Amino acid sequence: MTFDLQEYGLCPARSPILGAMKYSTLTRRIVNENPAGGTPVDPWAVHALAMRRVAQGEQITLLSIGQETDETTPDVVVDKAIESLQRGRHHYVNMKGELHLREAIASYHESLTGQVVTSEEVTVCTGAQNALYSVAQVLLETDDEVILVAPYYTTYAATFGASGATVVTVQVDAERGYELDVQELLDAITPRTRAIVLNAPNNPLGSRYSQDVVQQLVERCLADDIWLVFDTVYLDTVAQGSVALPHHIPGAERIVITVGSLSKSHRMTGWRVGWAVGPAELSAHLAKLAVCMHYGLPPFIQDAAVVAIREAASTPQTVRAVMQQRRSLLLEHLQDTAPARLLDSGQGMFVLLDVEPLGMTAHDFAMGLLAARDVSVLPCDGFGPGGRYLVRIGLCVDGQQLVEAGRRICAHIQQL
Repeated sequence: MTFDLQEYGLCPARSPILGAMKYSTLTRRIVNENPAGGTPVDPWAVHALAMRRVAQGEQITLLSIGQETDETTPDVVVDKAIESLQRGRHHYVNMKGELHLREAIASYHESLTGQVVTSEEVTVCTGAQNALYSVAQVLLETDDEVILVAPYYTTYAATFGASGATVVTVQVDAERGYELDVQELLDAITPRTRAIVLNAPNNPLGSRYSQDVVQQLVERCLADDIWLVFDTVYLDTVAQGSVALPHHIPGAERIVITVGSLSKSHRMTGWRVGWAVGPAELSAHLAKLAVCMHYGLPPFIQDAAVVAIREAASTPQTVRAVMQQRRSLLLEHLQDTAPARLLDSGQGMFVLLDVEPLGMTAHDFAMGLLAARDVSVLPCDGFGPGGRYLVRIGLCVDGQQLVEAGRRICAHIQQL
């Protein structure tokens, strides 16, 4: 079965060339490369097609995005945003983020990592994605190298490659149980290496790193003046203390940059509240970049974010419990996936399916599942090398919807 992406509006149709208009090389750097070569992949093609069908009134079970689609932001947070907006909190703000939010984030960061920081080391961004992009822009440039551990979140290669830096990939794979070989990563470092990016727990695998791995990386980064960018957006979706962190290692404050957000932990994906925590000099550079990009997060959203951190503090625990309940429910109804292999980290917001034994790519499996069973999952072919046969199944819905989705996935595999 083949799919015409132009038919679904997922890529631009070819049009007659009316003039030799030129675009920058950036437009090539922000395209996801195909791990198998050839035409670049659109990692969101399946999800976009599913959303188009939903908009047309069809009943599609959406398991292709990392959020609880049936849950809402806590009322106390929404009420604060409305109250703040009504009293005129909708003007320009400090580009770094307002002081009361930066102080709240500093405190929240300490509770998560144990690292004590001040508001001067915090920069508020429009979501973790903007924080990652902004960090890349102020750290990296042409002729630099940045190391990513694959599979990585689908935006990573374009986010860091947009700076002009060369993306170097260190791949974990099934043969080693998807464990990172720290020596392989250390061997990938060259005199051009300027940053290493870690995501813990990892999206999509849900994997974490041992304390020994983190220790070795911090020591090498300190010795070679390499930045260690630590993406912690899913940290609150796993048990407290289950992820080895670099923040307590002596000297780490000089090279570690922590990116976080309220998206997953506080059910605020659409609010776009994120941050970067690092040296004060980094924060000053990020604030200047914010002037060029978004000119600050709206103050009424910042007020709501403070309330989320201080008054909705139990929300991350609620999210974690919901994810565990949904994981158990889905796994109960994903018992018959052979010959495809089910991969489950035991925590986080996703489970994975390795469809290589079915003789097809993740993209083809996901498109076929959507067409035949009205279930949308995310193929990981846009997650770098090693993702070509992995399918990410999000714990996005609850109850009977999730049960039925599990049954449909199994039925589709057996039909294949």
